[in-house]
Amino acid sequence: MKKLLIAVVIIIVLIGGIFLSIVCKEYNEVKAIDRSPVSIGDVNDGVYEGCCETALVKVRVKVEVSQGRIENVEILEHQCGKGKPAEVIAKDIADKNDIEVDAVSGATVSSEAIKAAVRDALR
Repeated sequence: MKKLLIAVVIIIVLIGGIFLSIVCKEYNEVKAIDRSPVSIGDVNDGVYEGCCETALVKVRVKVEVSQGRIENVEILEHQCGKGKPAEVIAKDIADKNDIEVDAVSGATVSSEAIKAAVRDALR
């Protein structure tokens, strides 16, 4: 019984270590996202695709620009676990004509990845 308990504790510690490693990697990747402003008025009319990929989230978007405005942001791909609620910021970005909209609580990583993908498209 003692050996079984030790084995279970070791497995729990290993799983916890792996989880912590992934969370730290994700945190560092999100922290490293280039948040420098994009001047939407300088972007030529057209449709552009952009992407952002972190350890846990992958986003690909299509952004339509017309006359210095973001007309539409379409999420083409969003692999995110529980981050689907963040997809509402695509509409917020188009409505406000600004990438720097509020993140969705509980879906911060997906929110930041979507905004980064939009910046990528516009650059």
